[in-house]
Amino acid sequence: MTTTLINHIEITPETCGGKPRIAGHRIKVQDVVIWHERLGMSPDEIVYHYPSITLADVYAALSYY
Repeated sequence: MTTTLINHIEITPETCGGKPRIAGHRIKVQDVVIWHERLGMSPDEIVYHYPSITLADVYAALSYY
C-alpha cells in the first residue's frame, strides 16, 4: 500500500526501505534535505541537478521534514 502525502511525497514499504520519497521517484526526502541543509544547495540547484523532479517536489520535501 502506498501512502501519498501532499501529492508530492509517497511512503511505500517496498520502496526505499519505506522512507518518505518524492512521488514517482526513488529520491528520498532525507536526501533532498541533506542536499539543501548540509551541502547548501538551493531548491533551484536541486531541480537543476535532478530535472525529473519539480520545484514543488523539493519544497514539499523540505516542508515534510
